[in-house]
Amino acid sequence: MKMKLIISIIMITISSQFNLAQLDRTKIPAPSEAPAVSFPDYDLVTMKNGMRVILVKDDELPTISISFLIDREPQLEGEFAGSIGIMGQLLRNGTKTRTKDKLDEEIDLIGGRISSFSTNVSASGLAKYTEKLFELTSDIILNPAFPQDELDKVKEQAISGLKYRKTDPNSIVSILRQKVLYGSNHPYGEFETEESISKITQQKCFELYNSLFKPNQAMIAVVGDFDKKKILNLLEKYFGSWKKGQIPEPKFAAPQIPSQTNVAMVDRPSSVQSVIRVSQVVDLKRNSPDVMPVSIMNTILGGGIFRLFINLREKHSYTYGAYSSMGPDDLIGNFTASTSVRNEVTDSALSQIFYELNRIRDEKVESKELEMAKNYVSGSFVQSLERAESIADYAIEIERYNLPKDYYKTYLKRIYNVSADDVQRVAKQYLKPNQMTIALVGSAAEVKEKLAKFGPITMYDEDANIIVEKPLSEIKLTADELLAKFVEVSGGAEKLNSVKDRTVELSGLVQNINLKVKVVNKAPAKLYLEIDFGGMFTQKIGYDGVKGWAVSPQGTMDIEGSNLSDLKTQALINFYLQYKDFSIKANIAGIKTIKEKDYYEVVFEADTTNKWTEYFGKDDFLKFRQIKSAESPAGKVEQTTDYLDYKDYGGILYPAKQVQSVMGQLIDLKVDKLEVNTGVDDAIFVKPVK
Repeated sequence: MKMKLIISIIMITISSQFNLAQLDRTKIPAPSEAPAVSFPDYDLVTMKNGMRVILVKDDELPTISISFLIDREPQLEGEFAGSIGIMGQLLRNGTKTRTKDKLDEEIDLIGGRISSFSTNVSASGLAKYTEKLFELTSDIILNPAFPQDELDKVKEQAISGLKYRKTDPNSIVSILRQKVLYGSNHPYGEFETEESISKITQQKCFELYNSLFKPNQAMIAVVGDFDKKKILNLLEKYFGSWKKGQIPEPKFAAPQIPSQTNVAMVDRPSSVQSVIRVSQVVDLKRNSPDVMPVSIMNTILGGGIFRLFINLREKHSYTYGAYSSMGPDDLIGNFTASTSVRNEVTDSALSQIFYELNRIRDEKVESKELEMAKNYVSGSFVQSLERAESIADYAIEIERYNLPKDYYKTYLKRIYNVSADDVQRVAKQYLKPNQMTIALVGSAAEVKEKLAKFGPITMYDEDANIIVEKPLSEIKLTADELLAKFVEVSGGAEKLNSVKDRTVELSGLVQNINLKVKVVNKAPAKLYLEIDFGGMFTQKIGYDGVKGWAVSPQGTMDIEGSNLSDLKTQALINFYLQYKDFSIKANIAGIKTIKEKDYYEVVFEADTTNKWTEYFGKDDFLKFRQIKSAESPAGKVEQTTDYLDYKDYGGILYPAKQVQSVMGQLIDLKVDKLEVNTGVDDAIFVKPVK
């Protein structure tokens, strides 16, 4: 169980001039009238099967871009959450006439690119290969095979990503915000789980495809150097036989704005910072005249280096960045302000976010700030027009959302026409500072009490399930009594005390590198760790009872400070029998539900720099999880270890599997060998001579 330092070691290792003399820079140049954008005209053709075709001729370069879209509303996936995304990804992974390798080969041969997603397929290449590109694209869209071997690979990748999601605070807060804001019975509020991904079959992929892919619900935009007649002939040749059909109409309730601001929190006991999202749903349709004023308003608030950024970073030094997003959505949109801040300023940062939300509603923006935001939005739009894919997307948007034909030709003019009054009006109309949802991942012990002033607090687990917090009255034993029970179920004090030395060999995989790990403990408190990185190099660390050291390809170094304090506790061969002898305090902070099972939450404190949290089963008393922080070159990082699959090793229970996560990496380690009382030589713990 002395594996806390291994992760830190692994992750640290892996790891022309212009004359401006006559300009008065104190005066803002008077804005000139906004120019029209040179947005190309396009032809719209509807095929007999109902597929809408958008043709945008652009012969500036000898290239062509194809953008295909299924125009449908989001679907609730229920127990198969994630299946539509996997189905879309698999379109590109093999057809009834071509394997994935064959597709890759033919696409590479023409220097093209084709990618597929849940509702769209995009392709691009040289104009001279236009027909070949249509042939390949239509094969992917019309003849999917959903090969079992490719499905298995994609599912495995998805499950691996889900495991990472549970350890990454930004991913956790994103899921939490999504579920609390929309509800689990809304397409935007459901998300895939390991269980739902595991249920996806080849048959399910075919069912979804046959239900959701219909030509009368499809749009295809072609941008580039082409002959219109030839393109129409190719479309008829490759898509003309595709039969019409109806896509099921989804039914779900619209999410509601809460009556008051509320806080949804996931506790990460060893987090040194809080990851924050302040959100609300917004009813703003794509064809609303308020879209542009809202875009300018949000830009001023937090769409770039504007108010939130200036306030939280430059003025208060709370964070490296603070931003906001807000946009239209024909189903339901949302506003979100986001940042990450130190624990001690979490409530202060939230207060400043709400200050800025109220300020943009209550005060009219100054002309300088308004012009800066307009320039920012204008520049981003003009730059996007350099990409053929963007032209295709914009043309599709015009038809999909029934926008005026000159919508993008007059885009800059509409930016120019947004006034300070418009900004304040839409801020008052759409922003509801008193009805926000605060989603936050951080240390409850450090920040929860300070959050109560913002609204009622509900605790969630890392899967965004509500935690029914158990009253402290349910705790019928002390931390010392709990740890004594853990000792008892692990083999008993007498058996554990008989262990004078222990050697554990483990193996695992990280970033496709095979790890071999050796952990040696000797009574009362000596430690040796050795990590072999796939035979490329070896790293060692030791503690002789007084001094700590590490050897790496960079040389030999002493371990000091908080890392030495941590090393001392790891060196204890029977920590749960020895912790009191080393003045380590333990207290039960509460009872927490993890994966539908109750655990005692125990906080350990060796000194002011060395605190961590562990979880023990309420029923079986076995240690399940440890969460702590460690120093790294990137600063403090949180690392989590789950202890699984306890097995009997000579009368002592020991976890045969340990799943560790830190710095965005997951490492599964399994015990290959465990030996005790082999007479380990003390020399192994001594710092090597340089």
